[in-house]
Amino acid sequence: MAGIDSQYGKYHVTGRLFNLINTLPPDKQFILFKQLIKGNVKTELFRLIIEMSEEEKLRLLEQLGELPYEEEPVRTIDLDIDESFMRENPRKICLIPVTCVADDRSFKSYIINISTLGAFIETNDQFTIGQEIEMTFKLPSYTKAFKLNGRISRSGPKGIGIKFHGLTQLQQGVVRSFIVGKQ
Repeated sequence: MAGIDSQYGKYHVTGRLFNLINTLPPDKQFILFKQLIKGNVKTELFRLIIEMSEEEKLRLLEQLGELPYEEEPVRTIDLDIDESFMRENPRKICLIPVTCVADDRSFKSYIINISTLGAFIETNDQFTIGQEIEMTFKLPSYTKAFKLNGRISRSGPKGIGIKFHGLTQLQQGVVRSFIVGKQ
């Protein structure tokens, strides 16, 4: 009987929480949400977007009225030169947990996008461009963890751009497969 009472209590508390949240005004719901996710709204939004179907993503794009790439600086290319590098090194938007070590400082975060040349890692910390970094992460399409070295090529308020160095042919192939895959 104690198991039933404890389960009933658990469901009773959950029901009370649902009712309380349901009666909160939207601004207070958002404050509660931010507290629950410890302020990582962007990370949670990325996680939700990754879980959406393509149709839901397109609908969201229409609702937002702009592509999510607007924050990146505009780059121009010379159409008279060979631009095959753009096709050979596409990026994939993702949300992959990563552990990083830079100058004996360790932190955990997320890879926001990845290519065979590098990755962008979300962090509020500032780093020096050119600084060496070691990353450990696991791609969903591969069973073994990657332990890669790189150099910070960009550092800003939203994160750091990493240029990989020393990727083996196998590692490049696995990253390329992940990028073109449907995961």
